[in-house]
Formats: sequence, structure tokens, C-alpha cells
Amino acid sequence: MAATKTNRARTAASRASRTKTPSPAWEPTGVDRLFKRVGKRKVSFIYKHLRTSETLASANLGDRSAIAEARRVATIKAAAILEGTPVAGSVADMLDLFMSDVAPNHYRDQSKNGKADRAAQSRRLTEFFGAMAPGALKPQHGYLYVDARAKVGARLRAIKEMALMATVCHWLVRKGAIDSNPFVNMRYSVETPEGAGRPTRPATRRQVVRFYLWAVRQDAQNVRTLGCAAMFTYLTGFRPSEVRPFLRAGITDEGVCVVAAKRRKGHAEMTKIREWSMKLRCVVARALDREDVQRSPALFAPSKRSLVYTRSGWGSSWHDAMHAWISSFDESVTAAQLVEHPAYFNLQDIRPTAITKKLADRAPDAYDFAAHANPQTTHRHYDRRVVKKASATE
Repeated sequence: MAATKTNRARTAASRASRTKTPSPAWEPTGVDRLFKRVGKRKVSFIYKHLRTSETLASANLGDRSAIAEARRVATIKAAAILEGTPVAGSVADMLDLFMSDVAPNHYRDQSKNGKADRAAQSRRLTEFFGAMAPGALKPQHGYLYVDARAKVGARLRAIKEMALMATVCHWLVRKGAIDSNPFVNMRYSVETPEGAGRPTRPATRRQVVRFYLWAVRQDAQNVRTLGCAAMFTYLTGFRPSEVRPFLRAGITDEGVCVVAAKRRKGHAEMTKIREWSMKLRCVVARALDREDVQRSPALFAPSKRSLVYTRSGWGSSWHDAMHAWISSFDESVTAAQLVEHPAYFNLQDIRPTAITKKLADRAPDAYDFAAHANPQTTHRHYDRRVVKKASATE
């Protein structure tokens, strides 16, 4: 009886002591808002939001390695929350998964420039949508994104970025992450505000010829190469993305050949051939007239160590060459005013001029020269004629 009373007393005392002892403390971890809490069976790392708490990681009590790993994971997640970086399951996580696992097989263009362009679009989208949950996306968010990008002069770029976002959302629908794609059938205004950016204008034949004749007289091989590239673009009507990396292997007995850089998904590759003319032979010969011609497989190679021009390298060299050429007859031009100068043009401005010349001359091979899958594209975007002549009906 005495032993029983003693055991009851100890049990009561133990219960009293447990009742008086507070719950385990939330130990600071050194990371703002992240605390460690030791329970009966688990050690949890909990992040305190303003109104709620969230367990970021946990491990079994006594397992030191698992606790250390839980602390590491929780610290990373807490830092991400504090910095505004989204965690698993967010739009940013889905974008990253799409770009790494889906994009390499989804897009035909797997060139270095194509991948870099999509990566840049993904970064922009992540900055805006990243912290959101996929299920919270609404069409209004797409319009807000385009409007925000339009304020910095990138409305057209934003519409292309939203096309990528719509593709990602379609993938999320198939994956079961969201019920419907919020960014389909959206209508964006593509009008460019008056005075925003450099107006689109085709380079005249006179501009191209003047720059070419000036360039081939210069001592710098780099400038001579760009001058030949400008004239080559006018004579062939090739796209800039076809001219910059044009290989010497494309020079054949029949003419100059290149695989079209643009094509619709599902269409076979198309080869463009421009038959020889006296001027085309002359331009190609001048482009090859350099000491290190065997060093690079490209027709238009830089004079430095690299074998071909990079996209940024070409743009920088072109800007310098344009500045030197325009300064030769207008000393008042500055680097900041260069793009707005009436004489300035770039490689993209030459192709519409070449196609317009073919249409104006009523050349029978005008559509083959433009090489568009749909002739409507030729007239809608490349026909710059302001006067159209036709014979009388009778």
C-alpha cells in the first residue's frame, strides 16, 4: 500500500511538473523569421509569416545528419522567401522546369541565339510572375505585364514573351497543374507610340552602295568586311541571320547557297540559291581578299581571333563602322545621335529594299527571291513601293 501511494505521488508530481513546464521554445536560427522547434519526435524548422507559420523542413529527433540537412534546406527556403525568390511549385519553378526539360524538344530553333533569346524571355517572366502560384494566374496579369513592359518601350517584346508564357501554361494544363490556360485568345495593342524608338525605314540602294564603296577603300579589314556584307545582303536578299554566319562552303558554281534561317514548324528545310551576277562575284571576291581567309570557314570573318562574328560583336562593329562612315561627310554626328541620322541603316533595313526592287522591276522570280511560304507576307511586310505603275486594260 505504501509503495502504491508513493508511485501515485510521483505520478502526480510528474504531471504537475509537465503542466507547469512551457512548450518547447522556438529557438532562433540566425535567419530572420526562421525558428527551430524541438518536439517529442521531430525537430522542425518553422518560418513565421506575418499571420501564419510554415514548416519548411523537419527531421526525426536524434538523427543528427537529418537535422543538419533539414536546417540547410530550411535556411535556403527562408532566404528565398525573404528575397522574394519563389520556392517549389511556383510559376518560377514551373518556368525553370519547362526551360530545362521541355524547351529543348519543343522548339525547332536550338541555335545559340535561339536559346539565349528564350532564356532572356524566361528571366523577364520570372521577375514578374515568379512568386505567384500557377493556379492564381489570370488574363489580367498578362495585360498588366504587357503594360508594364510598354512603359520601358518594350511592348512588342512583351507580346512575344507572353507567347512563351502561354506555351508554358498550355504545358501546365496538360500536366494537371492548372485547369485552363489564362493567356489564350488575348488581344494586345501592337501600336507603337509616336516617336518611340527609331522609325522603320528601308535603306535606299544609294545608301548601301555609298557605304560599300567607302568601306572597301578603308585600311581596316573589319570595315571592308562589313561593307561587303551590306552589298552582299542587297544583292542576295538574304536575312541578316543568314548573312552573318554565311559559310564559304555556300559558294558554289551555280551561285551562293544558304539554308533558310526561318521556317514554319513541320516544314522541310529550304535552300536559297542566288545565281551569279558580275556584281555578286565582285563582292564575294572582295570579301575573300584577306590574308587570313583560310583561318575561318565564314565568308564574313572578323579580323580578331574568333572564327565568326557573334551577334553582339557584329552589332558593335557595325555601329563603329557606321559612325566612321557618317562622320566622313557629317562631322557633327555623335555616337548618341547616330541611329537617328538619316544616313544610318542596319542590315535588317537592306532586305526590304532588295525585295522592293525586285517587285518594282516586275521580276518573274520576285517571290522566289523573297522566299516566303506565303506571298502575302512579301506584300504585307516587304513591299515598300509608294508608286505602283500598271498598263492600261486596253
